[in-house]
Amino acid sequence: MCRLSNDDFGCLDSTFNLVTDAQVMACMTTVKLDSHILERDADAIAEQLNIQSQPATVRTLQILFLRSRAQSEPFHYNSPIFLSQSSSIAPSDTEAVPQDVTSYLEKLVRAAQQTAESHYYGSFVAGQSSESDEFADIGVWLGEGNYQRNHEKEILDKLGLIAWADAEIVQMDGLYDDIDEKLKVEFESSESEASAIRTLLDSLENCHRFFARRQDSYFACFLVGRSKAGWCGLASIGVASG
Repeated sequence: MCRLSNDDFGCLDSTFNLVTDAQVMACMTTVKLDSHILERDADAIAEQLNIQSQPATVRTLQILFLRSRAQSEPFHYNSPIFLSQSSSIAPSDTEAVPQDVTSYLEKLVRAAQQTAESHYYGSFVAGQSSESDEFADIGVWLGEGNYQRNHEKEILDKLGLIAWADAEIVQMDGLYDDIDEKLKVEFESSESEASAIRTLLDSLENCHRFFARRQDSYFACFLVGRSKAGWCGLASIGVASG
């Protein structure tokens, strides 16, 4: 087992033997997302989390995990971890993410961001439902559990998203209901840029998409499905004025 805390840069396994180079690298790219990190300025957060040229990713993490202005009382949560290689979040009790999952999430996040940018969205998973382009898609790793449709609250709880505990859950009927017609056409073309994310999502079973809406203008967006290794997907933030 190998887990890195913010203050611990040693990497020893349970028998106090040195771990492999691959395990060291996994530790070096895993950081607890506690409020002390997320309340810092964007540049400091990006440096701490090793986020390259993606201020929208930093902003997404802040809105997901920090309390809103309407939530006056401080709250405590089990800090999830951030996997910098794949720009993904995972539950606080995650001990190791399979390398094939890390690789998959890295490809999924990149495909989502590229598809969103090419169609002038901020986020693929938020789609046209969001009135802002200041947020980005991040990956989600949940592992084994009961995270299919109608278990959205369990997903929020597993990820430590206490800021959304009282949010209204809105299930989307389809994965791509609110995307523009041009993108729908591209999904059907094997040569289009959008076909990459379609292929990646098609490899997941029981895929579902939902929004968590609270009293302010922000809503959290999720698209999750089951891979052979466990549940995973995408998350982002959207903005609605009304």
